[in-house]
Amino acid sequence: MTIRTVVFDVGETLIDETAIFARWADRLGVPHMTFFGTIGGVIASGGSHLEAFRLFSPGFDLATESALWRDEDPDGPRENFGPADLYPDVRPGFAALRAQGLTLLIAGNQPPEAGPSLEAMDLGVAGIGISDVWGAAKPDPAFFDHTLDLVRGARPGTEPREILYVGDRTDNDVLPARAAGMRTALLRRGLYGYRHAERPEAARADVVVDDLFGLDAWIAEHGRA
Repeated sequence: MTIRTVVFDVGETLIDETAIFARWADRLGVPHMTFFGTIGGVIASGGSHLEAFRLFSPGFDLATESALWRDEDPDGPRENFGPADLYPDVRPGFAALRAQGLTLLIAGNQPPEAGPSLEAMDLGVAGIGISDVWGAAKPDPAFFDHTLDLVRGARPGTEPREILYVGDRTDNDVLPARAAGMRTALLRRGLYGYRHAERPEAARADVVVDDLFGLDAWIAEHGRA
């Protein structure tokens, strides 16, 4: 079935989160190299980055700590991102995909502030979905129900198999999107992408690519029939 719509995850798919993780390291009082190395080791052993956070701060709860940080530094960058954090292939990659007649949307696990930040970038997408606004986060199937509603609001009548969901993780992106009936692309970059591309589950993605140019080429060859 023809791919008509592409939906993108946010962190390490569109947004380079290096600066965000560096700010978390500073907040937790951990040297950057130690922080990133520990996260990489935990992910390599099958854990998540939040498990690494708890090695430095036992009992760490992201929602609690994020709220506390917001109260202490309401005008600071904290976990937020801006145009400077956008991966350099996003704008030209999106332009190439739109030239194929594809509808592009964004849906990811993000705090409420991410929506306005993405809208301000004027990326030419037909819709933006944010987990904290929806009240459902990946890999919860409800997140992908919301994603399908978002897609159909932009392109009525779209079937799940006409949607390609793009993300950097097998557990949060490839497997649950596939379970929702969507096609999937695993992007090999960021803290998770390189590791997850080596996992057996990566074979369940329709394609593994290194950047959005590779995605554009693959859709042109394999996704338009």
